[in-house]
Amino acid sequence: MKLSALVLAFGFAFSGSAFATAGVWDTAAPWSTTTQYAEWNTFESTALSTGDTTPEIALSAGTTASLKETTGGAFLVGGNVYSFAVATQFTATLSGTAGGLYDVYLRIGTVGNTASQASAFLNGQAASQVVVQKTESQGDFGGFGTSYEQELYWKWTGVTGSNLYTFNFGASSSSMSLDQLALATVSVPTVTPVPEPETYGMMALGLGLVGVIARRRTSNT
Repeated sequence: MKLSALVLAFGFAFSGSAFATAGVWDTAAPWSTTTQYAEWNTFESTALSTGDTTPEIALSAGTTASLKETTGGAFLVGGNVYSFAVATQFTATLSGTAGGLYDVYLRIGTVGNTASQASAFLNGQAASQVVVQKTESQGDFGGFGTSYEQELYWKWTGVTGSNLYTFNFGASSSSMSLDQLALATVSVPTVTPVPEPETYGMMALGLGLVGVIARRRTSNT
């Protein structure tokens, strides 16, 4: 069967149930206020080639972001990136600001098979996956077994600010459909330590000893 026929068949199979809530987050975001932010609710065909650089939401002027499927063999169904034969892998980028400390988030919504727990990296650094929702979808995912609607995120804590954040993540196996994607940075306030009262006491004692020693030297002279 040709790929175009497969795409048409999957489109009819999934439009009634698997994608009924596509493009809508069912859970609250794991952050409050963000510094840089980009969100896709519908993916363009460029996600399969040069990269989708048109997120529906970008927090501030000058913020750039992209999403690209890197495995090959994927196609779009209802604005979702779906791969039938292989475990889909993705690379996403988000512009940032050098310096300072940030908590950095990668958040996704999927349908079908689940995302891999061991394949999310930020600039080469791994993070633990937090699943906030996993519900069995109505019916099979196009007749290929049990499917799930899942929302999850990864968090990297206290990351030094960078001009560009590069994320790598992917599916645990074939037949995962990427429904939504959000990338976010949250500024971490820098707190200047305040000396304890004991510290001031030790400083006074030290200065007093220096004064005593200086007087003794003067007397001896």
